[in-house]
Amino acid sequence: MLETVAHFGTGLGLAAGSGLNAYAVLLVYGGIARLFPGECPGAIPLFLSEPATLAVLLGLYLLEFFADKIPGLDHVWDLVHTVVRPLAGGLLAVAAVAPGADTALTVLAAGGGGVTALAAHVVKGTARLTSTALTAGVANFALSLAEDVLAVLQAIVSVFLPLVALVLALAVAGLFLLCVPRLAKGVNLFSRRRRGERSS
Repeated sequence: MLETVAHFGTGLGLAAGSGLNAYAVLLVYGGIARLFPGECPGAIPLFLSEPATLAVLLGLYLLEFFADKIPGLDHVWDLVHTVVRPLAGGLLAVAAVAPGADTALTVLAAGGGGVTALAAHVVKGTARLTSTALTAGVANFALSLAEDVLAVLQAIVSVFLPLVALVLALAVAGLFLLCVPRLAKGVNLFSRRRRGERSS
């Protein structure tokens, strides 16, 4: 039972990180799978640890690194990755929870990972929209760097400290439920204020 919980901790932790930066988490997980194959069994980690796969992931990570730090382009990038990040989160959760292709665990892990990644993605996107509204995008560069660091750390913690990762994934869910409505309301109020200033 504890082992299953730990596997879910790894899977949901990786998914939460992928909601911030999917390519960074996939790259780190693939690198760990290559260095410590015993920690990451199964076909998915094996594929991610291939040199060609790692090279592609590195290229995608570098592309995201620069695109995510340009005001305006970062919102377009986030919109496109509304699909990519949950898919990556579901894939990583399946890799961690059900490497033996158990059907029930695969479905549960894929669903849980996808939802967790989507929650983290929405928190990230809403925070970025709020930052753009309040600072005209000036703070977005620092936010993006922080997200990159958090995603990498989350991936490492998820593999080696799965119970800690599970707590962090639950914290992301709590943050999503508590903060997103308030952040969205704040952006809406700020937009109304700016429209009022223009009309006057």
